[in-house]
Amino acid sequence: MMSTWRQLSVTAACALLAGCFGMAPTQVPIPAIQTTTTESRNHTLVVMLPGRGDRADVFIREGFEQAGLEHGFDTVAVDAHLGYYMRRSLLERLHEDVVAPAREAGYENIWLLGISMGGLGTLLYASEYPDEVDGVVLLAPFLGDRSAIETIVASGPLEQWDGQGEGLKDYEVRIWSYIRDARTGGGSVPMVLGYGLSDGMAEGYEKLRDYMQPSSVYTLEGGHKWTTWRPLWDQIAADLPL
Repeated sequence: MMSTWRQLSVTAACALLAGCFGMAPTQVPIPAIQTTTTESRNHTLVVMLPGRGDRADVFIREGFEQAGLEHGFDTVAVDAHLGYYMRRSLLERLHEDVVAPAREAGYENIWLLGISMGGLGTLLYASEYPDEVDGVVLLAPFLGDRSAIETIVASGPLEQWDGQGEGLKDYEVRIWSYIRDARTGGGSVPMVLGYGLSDGMAEGYEKLRDYMQPSSVYTLEGGHKWTTWRPLWDQIAADLPL
């Protein structure tokens, strides 16, 4: 069986370099499930991006909107499936169809939550539109090939990394530059990480957590699956600054 690292590496290559077939059709505007009405709108909105193979409704099935109802923020689950990555339209659709309208509707704080592949999309959006994001939640995010992370870590302190490294892909440079800037206070927003200790990508997360505040890292026993992500989200949501 292909490892989680390998599966997501192939996914990212397809998503950002194209070349896969049988993808779901993309739409304009991108479909999304808003869980709050205009009459009951809160000040904070969490925009949720699913992982590879999932669609927006998985967040409803797994009860992710319940955390917002309990803790006083709104949620919108976006149907950001692989097709939007492959056509390189995800960032534009997120901005024009979800985030910008939310700002116009009066939301003061907009956080992005990404799971697995959605974590990659979240970091890419935040790096492209840094002024539109007030916080980032990464649940078991895809952060690039293992070799890319090792290359970046081996280059020395992340704060001093110049964005160079043999074999690094453009998207890997973008998301790790964003992580670096969050570490150095270069304008990036608060970032929260959550993952299961038995996740196949936990080794990469161990490297990432070295650059984060301990209070911004949440872990529990579990693998790369929803039974791990739901309780992690419940913990993070309770601490989310509104």
